Amino acid sequence: MTTNYSDLQMIFSRSSQYAIQALVVLASEPAGSHVLCRSLADQLDLPLPYLSKLMQEFSRRGIVGSTRGRQGGYYMMRDARDLNLMEIMTVVGGEKATKECFLGFKECSDETACAMHCNWRPVKEKLFELLKEQNLSNLVDAVRKGRCELKGLNVGMLETL
Repeated sequence: MTTNYSDLQMIFSRSSQYAIQALVVLASEPAGSHVLCRSLADQLDLPLPYLSKLMQEFSRRGIVGSTRGRQGGYYMMRDARDLNLMEIMTVVGGEKATKECFLGFKECSDETACAMHCNWRPVKEKLFELLKEQNLSNLVDAVRKGRCELKGLNVGMLETL
């Protein structure tokens, strides 16, 4: 099954998009390399304070590591092949990311279903399956091969990382 990554944009929050972009850059770095959060924000044209909070959460979860000092910065602790998009979405959005109502109602479950619940539920489950199947490494490869482009970062820049 081929995935059109641009179609996934409507599913992810802005926070998830920022996190995925930063993680793609980190996963593209050679092992042992560190990238300053400021550098990530500049390369990707993302707001530094917001990206810093996201990266701190990924650090707390053991997905990225961080070091201080002159040679400091963030680096991948997990293999990009073992980090799927569903996990990234859950780290950023919490458990509510999988439980939110399609129409935005406060309560929506099998017991308190909104008008779309029964129709949306199988679609949502299939979507979550797809997100679990797609790993960060797939995105890194897609960017490297020019099939998709990160905002503010062209393929040539990524090849030099």
